[in-house]
Amino acid sequence: MKRTLIVLIALITIAPALFAQSPQTCSSPYFVEQQFPTAGPEVSRWRLCWQFVDGPGLVITGLWFRPLPASPWIKVLYDGRLAELFVPYHAGSPRYHDITYGFGPVPLNSAQCTGKIIGTNSETCMEVRDRGLMWMWDGTSRRGQELVLWSVIAAANYNYIIEWSFRDDGVLSSRVGATGVPAGPNTHVHGPLWRLDIDLNGACCDTVMQMWHKEIGAKGFDMMSAVATETGIHWDPAAYTTLHVVDANLKTPKGKQSGWMFMPERGGTPYHQEPFTWFTYWVTPYVWSETDGAALPTYVANGRNTQNADTVIWYYGGLHHIIRAEDNAPDGSSQMTLVMYEGLHLMPVNVWDSTPFYP
Repeated sequence: MKRTLIVLIALITIAPALFAQSPQTCSSPYFVEQQFPTAGPEVSRWRLCWQFVDGPGLVITGLWFRPLPASPWIKVLYDGRLAELFVPYHAGSPRYHDITYGFGPVPLNSAQCTGKIIGTNSETCMEVRDRGLMWMWDGTSRRGQELVLWSVIAAANYNYIIEWSFRDDGVLSSRVGATGVPAGPNTHVHGPLWRLDIDLNGACCDTVMQMWHKEIGAKGFDMMSAVATETGIHWDPAAYTTLHVVDANLKTPKGKQSGWMFMPERGGTPYHQEPFTWFTYWVTPYVWSETDGAALPTYVANGRNTQNADTVIWYYGGLHHIIRAEDNAPDGSSQMTLVMYEGLHLMPVNVWDSTPFYP
């Protein structure tokens, strides 16, 4: 059963009072908690469990957010990970599925990590960063902060930087960076596919809403409808296609429906002959054994219910790597790939009745 904690590798059970709303537990260094701002009176706080799994790399195995010190904790994620890293070359081959090879971590050092290196194999960097302006109006402004965890997968010629960030304003972000030594001069795509088991306010009663935008004459219209059954969804840049996850029982003190909005950060749409690449988003009901991104077309074949249920969102992106002169070391002895990133954001909607970040 999903809600029964299975202790994996480095996760050790601790006092159950730590997570009163969930059986998921973990201990240091796999337990992280961070308040914001880091100095002065607290506004918001994150709490999470993580682990490094050979293949998908850095995995978030539980995530909670507290919007105010007096507020209850809100469960956000049960599990967040990469389900695929597809690398097709323009020549037609090779076509690598890098997650399936079970690549392990790159141990980190202090020259790479400016924060704290954690993990039994020094595989994860934990940093608190200034993220720039949170908002500004003329002479009034506020800067924001974020907690960032990142690890690196040693994938043959490539290193993949797997990064998760947790912002003071409740935004959860993840991105994948490709770097290393390219295998020859061939242009190719790195296609990360995320699997996000979003247990908003707990496993029960979540609904994914699809929002799209349309222009008619001089007017713009936003429309939203529930994703009632498992399916693939195209991303349309002209329609600002986004997904909203809401929970039937999660509302603000004034009764507004709360949720988190899924927003992609992408440079293109990498469709290939493989059917799992034909949609940007996929929505499925939670099944513990369904973790293979390449198998998504078979997962959605039966049209199972995804409304008011325990749902999983899958997101497919792509880094188009055109080999440049800048991918060569100055002495010509080797190649090197300057890091390129692709990612996503989950932004809170109506989690507060008004912003706590003023002034």
